Amino acid sequence: MSITRREATKLALLLTGSFAVGNPIRSVFAASQNETVSDLELGRDAEVAWHFFNSEVNGMAKGLVSAAVWPEGKDYGRYAILTMWDLGSLILAYISARSIGLMNGDDFDERISNVLAFLKKSRFRWRKLTLPNYRTSAAGSGSVENGYDSTDIGRLLVALYVLEKVTNGAYDIKKLLSEWDIGGTIKNGKLYDIKSSKLIASESYSYIYYVARAHKLWGYDVETGYDTKFDADNAAARKAFLLHVARNGDIASEPSANEAVEIGPSAQSRTLADFLYLAQLERFKETGKLTCVSEAPIDHEPWFTYQAFNPTGTGSWRWPVHSVTTSKRWETRAFAEKYRMVNSKAAFLWFALRGDAYAEKLRARISTKARTARHGFLPGVYENSGKSPIIMDVNTNAMVLQSVAYILAGRKPLAELKI
Repeated sequence: MSITRREATKLALLLTGSFAVGNPIRSVFAASQNETVSDLELGRDAEVAWHFFNSEVNGMAKGLVSAAVWPEGKDYGRYAILTMWDLGSLILAYISARSIGLMNGDDFDERISNVLAFLKKSRFRWRKLTLPNYRTSAAGSGSVENGYDSTDIGRLLVALYVLEKVTNGAYDIKKLLSEWDIGGTIKNGKLYDIKSSKLIASESYSYIYYVARAHKLWGYDVETGYDTKFDADNAAARKAFLLHVARNGDIASEPSANEAVEIGPSAQSRTLADFLYLAQLERFKETGKLTCVSEAPIDHEPWFTYQAFNPTGTGSWRWPVHSVTTSKRWETRAFAEKYRMVNSKAAFLWFALRGDAYAEKLRARISTKARTARHGFLPGVYENSGKSPIIMDVNTNAMVLQSVAYILAGRKPLAELKI
């Protein structure tokens, strides 16, 4: 993404104007803790999310799940394929569920052991490199699409780090990592993917800060493309950083909000989260529409959307809704208006991090409008219709469990839990 000088000037005014980035603001990570939601209510939310992970499926080892399920006739259809991002969510869901008390130690061990066995089988070989595969069948560990995605691996690396910390090395994660050649996908500090048997530069956009930090947790040195020393408490530094991010893509709740819940915030993730949360709140005050953006599946073509905040956009393009596939029919204002949603996982993440009146409104909308009896939380509630896409996915329900575990542990990152 590139912007004109006029747009850059507009953005500079925005960053020092209505969103008050040039002035001290209370960070979203300094949660007010004045929320009125009881531990019992949060426990019920966790139990709803746990339904997604607690159903047996023929052909899958216990602990493995479909990435998504949806009603289909008298039964449920399943997208029984897992990416490395999904597997990271799965591991963090089990750590969270164990912390909350939704499973015992033996159940946890069986599920985690099966997930790690799946990872060992889900391999992709490219030239001399052995890597975690891009998309793999949840039943049988067979490859559905060969390849390697460094952004997805970032999520998995965070999850494996948390698992190593909370179990005091019980699962020998370092040995698992030694079987992969992740370092071979990093050239001069830059991340690369492998798609269609070709090595291509990774496009992580605003996810790069989370992904780079994830790699550094395991000793892989990765650049973010922003080399300036960053002091998040300095107004000029925040402005310069946000200008840089805005030139390279939209801003969504993930991964800045979940990074804080999982391993604690970095200066970059804290700044991005503060900026986005305030923008969402301002839009709510201006329009009366609850605003809470992140990526989410929907229940028909094009099946997946990326929803975010674009500081340089106008009208609905300030809050874009992109499809997972490139097509003019999806890149329309009508599409954005129809499918923009209050995102379920983001609502719980903001409630965990902020705990203020607006965050309570977000969580209440999801808790009352996006629950199912059998398969967990739906991915969100459409802003205009008030309806939800009827599909349940691993990432939404994992984030709900993570958020509840974080709150009930006294707002400690998952990496600091003892299970």
